[in-house]
Amino acid sequence: MPNTLFQSRRSADSPVSLSEQAYEKLMERLLSNKLSPGMLVNRRELALDLEMSVAPVLEAIVQLEAEGFLQSVPRKGTLVRGVDFKLFRGQLLMREALECEAARYYCGEPITKASHLRKLALDADAGELKSFVELWKAESAFHLAVMELTNCEVLVEAYKKVMQRKLFASVNLMLGGEAFTGGNHVTLIRELRNPDPDRAEKLIRAHLRFNKDRLFSAPFI
Repeated sequence: MPNTLFQSRRSADSPVSLSEQAYEKLMERLLSNKLSPGMLVNRRELALDLEMSVAPVLEAIVQLEAEGFLQSVPRKGTLVRGVDFKLFRGQLLMREALECEAARYYCGEPITKASHLRKLALDADAGELKSFVELWKAESAFHLAVMELTNCEVLVEAYKKVMQRKLFASVNLMLGGEAFTGGNHVTLIRELRNPDPDRAEKLIRAHLRFNKDRLFSAPFI
């Protein structure tokens, strides 16, 4: 499977259905904010734009509604769901839980042997050279590659779902004046070479909470 969050959940050698193509194209528009919160999603116009029939576009829309990106509003139609700050914080905590647990398994020898991580880390640390979405994709690619060191498919798939929603929320919060950056990824690799699982969990938690004190300290009300 390609090392990216922006692909469908099919296996690498499976044929791509029209509904999967429509899903990927709509997801990319959501994540790049071309489809922004409150915008009406017209299936017929999208079908014309994507040069396919309405049926696969409708399947993709239904899937995105089920995943919480879109919502059906009576007498209005299908709209892009707005960012719920409380839900966004919940996604942050879910990501933290998954990554902290994963770090206990890949710290030490697995991450020491993963030489490909350095390039991904450098890309994720090149903040001044990238747009917000480009930086988010680079950071996501790094953290997904680290998660894959666990060799636990269930954990990795759960992580992908969380990160798609978190990126969508982060893009829109950034456009509203809230920009969140992460810690240094090259340093993180070096520190995670220590095989102590408790230390690895603390390192990941500190990395993920870097520059996000307000989000984690506020009560859930």
